[in-house]
Amino acid sequence: MDNKTQLLQLLKERCEQQTIEENECFSASSLADACHISRNTASQYLNEFVKQMLIVKVNSRPVYFFAKETLEKKLGIELTETSYDSFDDLLSASQKDFEKLIGHDGSLRALISRCQAAVAYPDHGLPILIHGATGTGKSLIANLMYEYGINQGILQKDARFIALNCSEYANNPELLTANLFGHVKGAYTGADSDQPGLIQLADKGVLFLDEVHCLKAECQEKLFQFMDKGIYHKVGDNENWYHSSCHLIFATTEDPQQALLGTMLRRIPITIFVPSLNERPRTEKIELITSMLQKESRHLQRELFISNLAYQTLMDHDYKGNIGELQNVIKATCANVLLHEDEEQLCIHLLDLPDALILAKNSLQMKYYNQEQEETMIPVRNLNRERRASSPLLTLYSHILETFQNSRREKESYDQIITRCKFHVQNFFDLLFFNQKYRFISSNESYLLKMLDKICSIVMNKYSLIVPNSQIKMYSKAFVEYTKNANDALIWLSFHKDDVEPLCAMVKERYPRDYSVACEIIENASLNLDIQMDDFMSIIFTLALIKTDKEENNGRVGLILCHGYSTASSIADTANHLLHEHIFDGIDMELKISIDKIVQLVDDYLKQKSPIQELILLVDMGSLEAIYEMISLSNCNIGLMNYVSTATALEVGHLIQQGKPVKDILSEVKGQFTLSTHFIEGMQKQDAILTICATGFGVAKKISELLTASFPREIPVNVIPYDYQSVLDHGREDTIFTQYDVQLIVGTLDPQIEGIEYLALESVVANDGIQTLLRYVSPYLSEPEQILFRQNIMKNFTLSNIVNHLTILNAEKVIDDVEDFVTEAEERMNISVDPTVRMGLYVHVSCLIERLMLRQGIEHVDGIEAFRSANAWKMEKIREAFSGIEMHYSVEIPDPEIMYILNYF
Repeated sequence: MDNKTQLLQLLKERCEQQTIEENECFSASSLADACHISRNTASQYLNEFVKQMLIVKVNSRPVYFFAKETLEKKLGIELTETSYDSFDDLLSASQKDFEKLIGHDGSLRALISRCQAAVAYPDHGLPILIHGATGTGKSLIANLMYEYGINQGILQKDARFIALNCSEYANNPELLTANLFGHVKGAYTGADSDQPGLIQLADKGVLFLDEVHCLKAECQEKLFQFMDKGIYHKVGDNENWYHSSCHLIFATTEDPQQALLGTMLRRIPITIFVPSLNERPRTEKIELITSMLQKESRHLQRELFISNLAYQTLMDHDYKGNIGELQNVIKATCANVLLHEDEEQLCIHLLDLPDALILAKNSLQMKYYNQEQEETMIPVRNLNRERRASSPLLTLYSHILETFQNSRREKESYDQIITRCKFHVQNFFDLLFFNQKYRFISSNESYLLKMLDKICSIVMNKYSLIVPNSQIKMYSKAFVEYTKNANDALIWLSFHKDDVEPLCAMVKERYPRDYSVACEIIENASLNLDIQMDDFMSIIFTLALIKTDKEENNGRVGLILCHGYSTASSIADTANHLLHEHIFDGIDMELKISIDKIVQLVDDYLKQKSPIQELILLVDMGSLEAIYEMISLSNCNIGLMNYVSTATALEVGHLIQQGKPVKDILSEVKGQFTLSTHFIEGMQKQDAILTICATGFGVAKKISELLTASFPREIPVNVIPYDYQSVLDHGREDTIFTQYDVQLIVGTLDPQIEGIEYLALESVVANDGIQTLLRYVSPYLSEPEQILFRQNIMKNFTLSNIVNHLTILNAEKVIDDVEDFVTEAEERMNISVDPTVRMGLYVHVSCLIERLMLRQGIEHVDGIEAFRSANAWKMEKIREAFSGIEMHYSVEIPDPEIMYILNYF
């Protein structure tokens, strides 16, 4: 075999074995090395093959070569050219029908699916209405539906695509009717012969009626018979029926419910909405601009460059005319450049853009660029170099697997591995949230989100997991993302199955409860959505859930250890179910497991739960009694009970719920059951400041974050967010006072704990409470640090900053609404509220609005019936004053929330 033949054969083999992409193995240099010939000789042979139509050449840097026959088989098309300016051009040439549409695998995915269904429905498709603003691409979608029908063999290759813009006949409905249905000789003056209508010309093809809202009511009615039975009368011939089986596509820029007859709409089973350019992801806007610029570059046969500032201006402009306007802007820009550029390279600068864009930019807040950035010219061919990256889901899969493998090689701890993997999961969720801001949500996706939101909520409630509603919605979005990439995900997993198994095994073993919750969510989603989800999604959701237990154990951990297949987990599950709260975790052990192995399992489990103030161990055999002496925990009270049963677990759980310290729990339970107990006191109380909120732990946590951020440096005082209701119910008996020496309570409502000073949040906001705070923290701060602390408090605890930090709402707007509510409530109740109390009301009601919007309002509290009967008129006045907020935010205030508001009055 000579060198030339060998070179061609090698290229064919590489094309068959490798993915068709920008890969060095397809370059002349790589092929020359493999054939042991010079690069110049290889390039000469390859270019000869290009001329012979045997090889396809991509003129990128470096130049790539592909065997044409193999390439066509892989791409599933017949290429008409053998030379392309870029790999993107090659991919564009290989795209069919809807693949040409930017966003076909993104924001337009659901829309395209419905278009395909309309074309494919037997026997001649279903009528479809495309609704969207001017310039969104309705006509293009109609054309692509026609191409899809041809490519799929649904339409004959000689089938016609007939388009009619009804607006051209808005003032002449008779002529429109004649054009649509045809006419016979003599039907009207000038009708000298029979003429077929567009419906007849489009037989077995597609008839596209654009701006269909311009059809008069009588013309719409004439279409009914044809839409129902495929038959119609020509104008001037009411005796003979004519038949056509064309696909009907309608389009309108108007609201279909207002513009079309109800009887017309009922005959159009599929309606799709095309989102505006602003409603689509920013990544798709980038693709549109890039593809249009590259198309202009090819048309003008010049290499095109664009400045950083001009590109950003194109990106930032609000195109009222959508894609159509964007296309005109780019054509006008390139025309401007041609006027004063004669070089082979055309350079687009800011002033080459149409005046409208520059004027709009001047009216907006300008972005700042240094001189070097402004002059940077970007080759248009490189604008979307990274566009073909993997989907976010597959990128997440790859990152987690790579992190796990690297961490194991570096012999990092399990905690470090999980922390790194969770970082990638959080980035994935952040990306979904960011994209959501720019993306149109289809009705299908809206349904999926509601269904998945419900599934997640049910499972979370079953396992007594406290997860924010916003987080559950984020989990739901992750499932929606999976539905778009399910096939790719399964293919990815099939290639990495052996690599993934060790990661799955580690997660299952170390986080059994979180893994069970994740699996149950996924099983329910798979069942209800008829989507087979892969095992890696269970790992993703387990990683997302792991943090939950750590956040909610409040320093106290209950753990059951038993020998047997599922003894410990069964007791733990039963007790948790009957207690309506997750109190215990269970670890099941083999009968022959060594004591050292058990201690290792417990230690590993407790590390993820830290910090721990009190540990309660329930074990099943005397051999396990000694493990409490071997557990490596310091500053922790440890209580152990032997001979565990469901009954003892329930009793212990009840006492934990009552806030009893471990030492008292051991004493009470030992008196009721025949068992042995052990207690080791290892905890030293640390000073603490509690932050609480009567309406939710989340607000208490955010107050603690603001307070902690005000310290000039770390001091030995713990600022701990805590549950208000728990403190109110248990008083000084609450477990928090056993664990910490609480010096001060800061919050929105006084729980009245004897011997502990309370500082109202509104006093801090009004700067009246700073001296009280200083009294407790000044022993740990120097005089300059105390001054800085005072300044930080004044900066962090402004009303606007508090509302901004505690809610997701617009602080300025919500404060105005709350001020109106408080003023009206004062007038209705004939009460003037103290300014400091008023400040507390502002904070409380701002947080209340957000909770009501998230469906987290308090529906019931003890004593509400008695309070309601004693304060009926007051509650009615508050409800009347609150009605404006209810209407504006689409919420409804329950009676317990009114009771809390009245406490301020």
